[in-house]
Amino acid sequence: MEQTQKRRWMRVRRPLWWWLGVCLLAGWFVREDGALWERDAGAQSTANPSFYRGMTVSCFGWGAAWATRSMYRTMKELRSLGTNWVSYHPYAWIRDNGGIRFPRGLQQPHVIEPLRFGRKLGIKMLLKPHIGYWGSRFSWRGAITFSTEAEWQRFFRDYQVWTVEQARIAQRYQADMFSVGVEYRLTLHREKEWRRLIAAVRKVYKGKLTYSANWDTYDKVPFWDALDLIGIQAYFPISSAKNPTDAQIRAGWKPILQKLEAFSKKHRKAIVFTELGYNYASHTLARPWDHDEGGESAGEIKLRAIRVALELLEGRPWLKGVFLWKWFPSRREIETNYTLQYPAMKALLRRLWRQGRPR
Repeated sequence: MEQTQKRRWMRVRRPLWWWLGVCLLAGWFVREDGALWERDAGAQSTANPSFYRGMTVSCFGWGAAWATRSMYRTMKELRSLGTNWVSYHPYAWIRDNGGIRFPRGLQQPHVIEPLRFGRKLGIKMLLKPHIGYWGSRFSWRGAITFSTEAEWQRFFRDYQVWTVEQARIAQRYQADMFSVGVEYRLTLHREKEWRRLIAAVRKVYKGKLTYSANWDTYDKVPFWDALDLIGIQAYFPISSAKNPTDAQIRAGWKPILQKLEAFSKKHRKAIVFTELGYNYASHTLARPWDHDEGGESAGEIKLRAIRVALELLEGRPWLKGVFLWKWFPSRREIETNYTLQYPAMKALLRRLWRQGRPR
């Protein structure tokens, strides 16, 4: 759901060597300033560890900021608000013919450093690699599909190489959970290739595995039995009311949660919301995936949508947790778009997560 912000940045195409140089420089900077991280070594989160109170930390540009002191400070602030999990999403880039371009090797500071920061801060980490589609013929990840067998084979060959490489990093630097895919709804019929990929990841990564299914196709995923958790990008339409009340939002969630509970029981696996977010828009509860902003009471509706969701979700045995979308490694206050780092939202998270009053 990061399309709007990234459109502003990804239009500037940079060569891969340029991006790798930036990441390497950022990684050198973090290591040179290592004393900054050591001062907080051994710190523990005060959040309840039984429920994943997660935040997705996105990144302007190509991800280099994940390897800087700004990322560490951001994670430290999130911990102070009660966050006990952090998710982030390194990128590869897809070509029209199914080929995938990605940085090679296990020395990738933008992937490694957040895992180190998490260990120092006592925050659990979800590594959730994404395919970037900007500049390709695909309008979003859910539109990735191919017309020839050669393209399908090329796609899964490259995607498996990249995913296994990311999983090796996840294992080496102790990521707590790993997502093998995100919203690739038009690829799900290629069950054989997905199972082969999951088996290859299992060989190199021993933590928990999930797949981040789009909200409208989680019941079409044929390989949940091969994973540990059912991951859902939870952009469910909740209410079409002009300015939904708490009661209307709760009523909108009720049948969704009932269906999800039944699905969890059917598959005998817990669910985790690998993303949940709301735009700064009056229509956000009707179309949570819609990136158009504005409208009457947009800020109030966004805050209310998050508050009611968090009040409803925690304490359900079949739901392991939620990763909110999104935050940035920055000290800026940002209320627009899906971003959550502004005073009213911080106060809400502190009250519901840090102070332990989810209901």
